[in-house]
Amino acid sequence: MKLTLLGTGTPRPSVHRAGSSYLVQLEQHRLLFDCGPGSLYRLLQAGVFPVEVSHLFLTHLHYDHCADYAAFELIRWDQAAGRIDELTVVGPSGLRRMSDLLFGEEGAFAADIAARTQHPASLEVYESRGGIGVRRRPAPAVVETGDGTSVAGNGWRVSSAQVVHCEPQLVTLAYRLDAPAGSIVFGADTAPTPHLTELARTADVLVHMCHFLNRPGIDPRVTRSCSGHLDAATTARDAGVGTLVLVHITPEVESREGREQVLAEAAEIFSGRIVFGEDLSTIDLAGNVAHALGSDAGPIAPVHS
Repeated sequence: MKLTLLGTGTPRPSVHRAGSSYLVQLEQHRLLFDCGPGSLYRLLQAGVFPVEVSHLFLTHLHYDHCADYAAFELIRWDQAAGRIDELTVVGPSGLRRMSDLLFGEEGAFAADIAARTQHPASLEVYESRGGIGVRRRPAPAVVETGDGTSVAGNGWRVSSAQVVHCEPQLVTLAYRLDAPAGSIVFGADTAPTPHLTELARTADVLVHMCHFLNRPGIDPRVTRSCSGHLDAATTARDAGVGTLVLVHITPEVESREGREQVLAEAAEIFSGRIVFGEDLSTIDLAGNVAHALGSDAGPIAPVHS
C-alpha cells in the first residue's frame, strides 16, 4: 500500500502546493481522498489516469478539498466511454446535491453533457474510444456517509468519524482506510478532537492538518476549527500511530524557520516518524519517503526511543 500526496496546500493558490488530495494505491485499487484544485494535474504527474480510480472520498465541501471533483468525474466518464463502472463518490451531507447541480439534467454541465451524448461528432469520438450503443450520462454513485459509518471494497474498508471544523455550515469527516497491508487515516481539516484520536488508534500513518504554529495569541475562532503543529503531534502521540504526515501547509509553516520549528517541537511530543508533506511525495507504511524526483529520502524526522 502506497500513499502519494497529490496536494498539500490550502485555499491560498500556490504553484508547488495543490489543494488537498491524496492517492492510495493498494494492489489493483486506486482510491482518492479529496480532490482540491490542481489535484487532477498532480494525479497525472503521479502516473495515474483518472479512469484507474474507482472511489473518491471527500472529507468536506470546502472548495480546496473538492474543486476538481467536477473535472475529475467528467474526464473519467468521457475517457472511459462506458467501459468501466461509475465512479463511487463518498462524502458528507450535501454531496448528493452538489453532484446533481453539477451533472444533473439541469446542472452546470448540462449543455456539455448533452453535446457529448447527442451530437454526431461527439458520438464518433465516443465510438472511437470503444463506446457501444447509446451513450449514458455521467452518473456517479454518490454515497452520503456520516459519523461511525463505513464503506467496504474488495480487501479494504474505509471508516469515518465526524471531526470539528466549520459546523453547522459544513459537516467534516475524517477517514480511516484499513487493509491487510495496514492502515492510513486522513484527518481532514479539524481542531483537536477525541473523535480523530480514536479513529486513528494504532494506525500506521496519520495525515494531519498543520495550518499554523501553535503559540499564544492565536484567534480562538481559528483554534476552534483548525490544528497547528503541536495539535497534530499530540493527536499522533495519543493515538499511537507510526507515522505523522503534516499537510495543509501555509506559508508561515513552510518557511525555513517555520519548518525547523515544526519538526523540532513536534518531535518533542511525538516519538514516531514525522513527514513534512510535499506534493508528489510517496510514503509507505513504514514512513519512508520518496520525493517527486525519485530520491529515497527516508523519514523526515528520526524515530525517538
